[in-house]
Amino acid sequence: MRVVRHLAAAAALAVVAGLDCHHTDTAAPAPPVAPTGPSARFYGALAPYGTWIDDAAYGWVWLPAPAIVGADFFPYMTGGQWVYTDAGWMFDSSYAWGWAPFHYGRWAFDAGVGWMWVPGDVWGPAWVDWRWNAGYVGWAPLPPRMVGVREAPRSHWIVVAAEDLTRPHLEGHIQPNERGQVVFADNAAHPAAHPGWRAGPPADIVGRPQTPVHLPPPPRSGELVRSHVAGDTVEHTPFVESKRAPAATAFPHNPPEFPVHKMRPHTTHAPVFDVPHESGGRRSRGGHRMR
Repeated sequence: MRVVRHLAAAAALAVVAGLDCHHTDTAAPAPPVAPTGPSARFYGALAPYGTWIDDAAYGWVWLPAPAIVGADFFPYMTGGQWVYTDAGWMFDSSYAWGWAPFHYGRWAFDAGVGWMWVPGDVWGPAWVDWRWNAGYVGWAPLPPRMVGVREAPRSHWIVVAAEDLTRPHLEGHIQPNERGQVVFADNAAHPAAHPGWRAGPPADIVGRPQTPVHLPPPPRSGELVRSHVAGDTVEHTPFVESKRAPAATAFPHNPPEFPVHKMRPHTTHAPVFDVPHESGGRRSRGGHRMR
């Protein structure tokens, strides 16, 4: 179980540690922490739809509210559908906030709180890895990189019949593990890598013609956009960032007291082949880039 900063408790411990039998002076409480880096840019836009917590491993992360997405939420499946573009597959979300967590950053799953989004500021059609074989397609959210961790990254995979890939509601079409394992066979196909993201399987994988939606060039480095499919093209609308800095916050609860996203049945915890992130890795507490 990872450890999430419990600022209120930390402040209380600091006070106790500053007391002895001869003195009544108390140490100053630890100041609340405000998000920095990419987290600060998304903080206000996502706060109404979930919970931000300061995670010891990843920094400020966001948890979508189960009341909105359901307890069995799964990134890149719930609240949207796969659309084939002239640059590969894109996840088009139906959520008002979906422009951010499905096109920027990475997702991590934790048994204590469920799925949490680790912000990033590089746009992609979908930050996932793909496999396909024998009429089935599997994908998995690319997890955040951990500095100093050398083993191959792993994530949670789901598999569907290829003909079901473009359905708007995939919940009832997830294949059981014993059938889904076909996408991990030695002869399974693996996608070619675009700079920073993977295009996914060919259009004819679904067994019927796919007219590709036009995907304009991604936004310039550092520019945040809201992206959605509009007819036969993807529209990028500039996101107007708040001029007000996010408020510093001290959370009064530990993670188990937050609503939990349960792991969806028929998922497989398996390796992913990561693609180098253009921004160069996660940031430290001071906002400096780490490699």
